[in-house]
Amino acid sequence: MPDVDPTTDPGAAEGLEATAPADGHDSITVGIREADAGDLDALAALLAEIMAHHGAPPPPDKALRETLHAILASPTHLFLVAEAGRTIVGACSLIISISTWSAGLVCEVQDVIVRSRDRDSGVGRRLLEAASAVAAQRGCIRLFLYAEPSNLGAHAFYRSLGLTEKTALYFERSLDPAAT
Repeated sequence: MPDVDPTTDPGAAEGLEATAPADGHDSITVGIREADAGDLDALAALLAEIMAHHGAPPPPDKALRETLHAILASPTHLFLVAEAGRTIVGACSLIISISTWSAGLVCEVQDVIVRSRDRDSGVGRRLLEAASAVAAQRGCIRLFLYAEPSNLGAHAFYRSLGLTEKTALYFERSLDPAAT
């Protein structure tokens, strides 16, 4: 395996701009860039919106903001944001890690979010295209994401982008002593 550095080219997403393609819907022109500390409020609002949409209780605001600060400071975890003018209309996060199964760098995409009024305008497609480009520029050989089993619209969207479905069961254990 060649030497891998998941922190390579942290500014790879800067300056990506295009009109999001219309699929029978209005398109909007968005710029895609890596998020910075000035985007914290917009990211928190997008996350609150998507959590409410899925019926998930959001974490306490302070904890969420601390988490966002940590992500923004991390060399291997980043957010991409989609801007229409000066308004952030979407985001996704990327986690770059080394995979034994792939024997190289991989990119997990999390939190693909587009503001509800801007869905079906191509913003999500642009975000995932940019995520793929950033992952490739950082040397990743695979990109993957998870979707809730009931989120059939997301499944169709990801398939339309050429992602192939893999079947797996997801297991977790809370390590939070406050969670009972």
